[in-house]
Amino acid sequence: SKIERAENNKHAARNDGHRRLLLGVLPCLAATLLSGLAGAFSQKSLQTQVGMMHRNAYFYTVEISFLSALCLVMSIGVESARDRGVRTATTAGADYLKDGSRSSFFQHWTYATLLPITTKATAGLLTALVHRHLGSVIKGFALVLGLVFSALLQFVLEGVDLTGGQLMGTALVLLSSWLHFTNPSEMLR
Repeated sequence: SKIERAENNKHAARNDGHRRLLLGVLPCLAATLLSGLAGAFSQKSLQTQVGMMHRNAYFYTVEISFLSALCLVMSIGVESARDRGVRTATTAGADYLKDGSRSSFFQHWTYATLLPITTKATAGLLTALVHRHLGSVIKGFALVLGLVFSALLQFVLEGVDLTGGQLMGTALVLLSSWLHFTNPSEMLR
């Protein structure tokens, strides 16, 4: 009946709201908090002087890259072990190609695959240098101002209309940047 359908629709809408919160809003907030925390730790690590030496930003980037690669290898290993446990006798030959050769991790790589790897490595080095010399707060402002600049370029070049939320966000970013840079903290003076 109509009452049951209305109740089902209300229940579905409530579930959809909870789903958006759990799978959308909360992970974004957690990522934001973790990113800020990582930025603060990176800045502290790179700007702390031990004796007469500062930490080398390039070596710091290599350390972070090594830890990221280690996590990736562990993830691949766990996934591979899980896949092996799920396989049955009929799929035991899944690691072999039709011509009988064994498939490998690098099988479909081309020179174009190196482009995002190189870009990511360069961005990591630049991020470490920005943390070392300017700090994570200014890096955050640069990131957000870059997004604003991208939206404005999209508006000018592609004619994509800016929404009210984007305009309000742009105004808030510009205001917060102006407030931050015109009122430096006591430590910077």
